[in-house]
Amino acid sequence: MSTRDVLSSFIFDIMVHLIVHLVREIKICGHVFLRWMYPIERCMKIFKGYVKNPYRPEASIIERYITKEAIEFCTMYMSEVDAIGIPRSRYEGRKEGKGTRGVRIVRKDQQQVLQAHLYILNNTDDALPYIDEHKMFLKTMNPRANEKWLLNEHNKTFLKWFKHKILQNGCHV
Repeated sequence: MSTRDVLSSFIFDIMVHLIVHLVREIKICGHVFLRWMYPIERCMKIFKGYVKNPYRPEASIIERYITKEAIEFCTMYMSEVDAIGIPRSRYEGRKEGKGTRGVRIVRKDQQQVLQAHLYILNNTDDALPYIDEHKMFLKTMNPRANEKWLLNEHNKTFLKWFKHKILQNGCHV
């Protein structure tokens, strides 16, 4: 390969050669943003999605487009209805300036914490013998009570009884 061929391939590389024509095209046609095809291509993608009958695509597009326009026209006069095709803002209803990320601390009242604690203990294998012992204790203390009352009483008194039982055995809670 001669130096002329190397120089020629370097100078007339397609990307380098494109720059030579850009100046002339800007003078003739104007800035790129005035003539680019992206908005048209995006619109054509939406229209392509309207086609439901492949044998009559134009009719499908027209039918769906007119329906969409009619519905959007009607929703302009109904204040409670959201317009079609316009997604809701994820910030709607939030205070201005407040971010959406970060730690959200939720405080629970004492009753909810105790209820969660009881739920966890009821679903822990190590606590099952204590649960059975407490239910038997309640049954011996109240032999005439029905099952519903015993269950409610168990739910009310088990945590306090369990803590007392553990402390008696020398374990720390």
